[in-house]
Amino acid sequence: MSIKADSYQYIKAYVRASRLMRLSASFGCICDCARHYAIVTIVCLLMLFNHLAVADNGMLNLTVGAEYISGNFGGTEPVEQLYVPLTSRYITNKYAFRLTIPYLRVTGPAGTVQSDGTILPGTGEIITQSGIGDVIAGVTYRDAFNSEVSSDVAIDFTAKVKLGTADADKGLGSGENDYTLQAELYKYLDRLMLFGIVGYKFRGDPDGVDLNDSWLSFVGGSYPLTRSLKAGLDFYYQQALFSGLDDQMELSAFLRYKMSNRQYLRAYLIQGFGDASPDWGVGVLISFVQ
Repeated sequence: MSIKADSYQYIKAYVRASRLMRLSASFGCICDCARHYAIVTIVCLLMLFNHLAVADNGMLNLTVGAEYISGNFGGTEPVEQLYVPLTSRYITNKYAFRLTIPYLRVTGPAGTVQSDGTILPGTGEIITQSGIGDVIAGVTYRDAFNSEVSSDVAIDFTAKVKLGTADADKGLGSGENDYTLQAELYKYLDRLMLFGIVGYKFRGDPDGVDLNDSWLSFVGGSYPLTRSLKAGLDFYYQQALFSGLDDQMELSAFLRYKMSNRQYLRAYLIQGFGDASPDWGVGVLISFVQ
């Protein structure tokens, strides 16, 4: 067994223990009610974003998509994941608010755990688990130094929270909240746009599990091929959940097509590097601007 596979036992032990700690069926009902209440609250927030956009001429952006990834992730059997996010963004001149509600479907050996985008494979029979994933909410302070017009450089600051809404008993998440602070730089060079992001993530620890806080970065660029079609390349890096595991490293190539002034289509391919990342992946996003 590899160091990575051995480290997986910490999270697997937590998931198994959480099942044994259910005192009664009523406790499970309370958890389900809490999860349903959170989902209803989130839908209400989406409706509020729409109301705000109409009220003060802010811009509302709704995006729906699907991402499929596949890989062994350090295990002996392949794991497949389908991630279907619904994202609402409300954008003003200086602020942007974002809320993502994802649906998650994971097929792999029993005991497989998905935590913050890192898949930790199990060793049992092949099963499929599905449900609502971890909801992500964030706020961005845009063009903090008012430099975009004068120097073609924009610097944004973002704070995000990943809510532990995914079902930890199914291995769809850790069950804990994570918090991220990041700075984002955008540089415009004629038709070429370059960007870089650096951030730090504070991870919540499940009972008996010590997850590492981690640095993350994201760099890339895009270039218009035609008036409607744009191509780009980006690279994502994030430190590992545990000491001894691989860091996450993924290269992505994308095309973005402007279908109309209010509709955009983005398709991308993913190439992972190391056991913590997928062997490959593919995704598509459709955005609607109000």
